[in-house]
Amino acid sequence: MVATGREAPAVVWVRVGNTRRAAILVWFEPLIQQIVEMVDSGNRLIELR
Repeated sequence: MVATGREAPAVVWVRVGNTRRAAILVWFEPLIQQIVEMVDSGNRLIELR
């Protein structure tokens, strides 16, 4: 979609091994503000490891 110039949603690609939901939330929550800032600055693909 981005390559065609059309409006495209931002994608947050979370790459984490098998783990419990609670552990992912603890890991992910501090990153939310940074992700919002990246989307606001025009990033459409954000990869988290």
